[in-house]
Amino acid sequence: MAYPLSAKLKTVIRLFTEPKVLSALISQRIDGLLYDEGWFESFKSFKPVDRTGNPVPWTTYSFIDFIRERLNKDLTIFEYGSGNSTLFFAPRVKSVISCEHDKKWIDELKNSIPSNCEVLYSEEGNYESAIVGQKSKFDFILVDAIRRNECVKTAVDHLTENGVIVLDDSERPEYKEGISFLAGKGFRKIDFFGVAPGILFKKCTTVFYRQNNVLGI
Repeated sequence: MAYPLSAKLKTVIRLFTEPKVLSALISQRIDGLLYDEGWFESFKSFKPVDRTGNPVPWTTYSFIDFIRERLNKDLTIFEYGSGNSTLFFAPRVKSVISCEHDKKWIDELKNSIPSNCEVLYSEEGNYESAIVGQKSKFDFILVDAIRRNECVKTAVDHLTENGVIVLDDSERPEYKEGISFLAGKGFRKIDFFGVAPGILFKKCTTVFYRQNNVLGI
């Protein structure tokens, strides 16, 4: 959210009248959650990275902490939306297939994705159908792009019996339709609220799972 210069100046002046608050904010640049997670590096580069510049998903930090230790080389992942999440997952799983509706973004990614990854082009109006032509079902499907309700509904039929679906920005009212659909299909959910790389507003990443799932929930 953009604020006018007058509001920013008032905030700066107010901070100098609240030395404890100012000290706490300054300390985050030296030590603390934002420093440890690499939030400042993400903010500066406008890319989700950790403190050392390694790629992470643009999801909540609480979800990243949860999923990091549960990934393994037997998992196959499909992503609606690609980027640093693709680069984060690739060395930790068997394979990653992502789809994009932006050809320019695909061209940018081609030189950086590893050999166990593939990025597909899918037209914006039929974006969710990119998964339909795949030979095998997936253990993990991440929905983090356009047409998310449609993607969630399509994903169910392409999920392994013990597979999971992850929906980012699940706090948004416009995704209630997809969430209700999954509940009707017998999925349970875990909400991971918090901040994300380079972002300070509260958001949510949700894992949808069934019994005996690949994440051991």
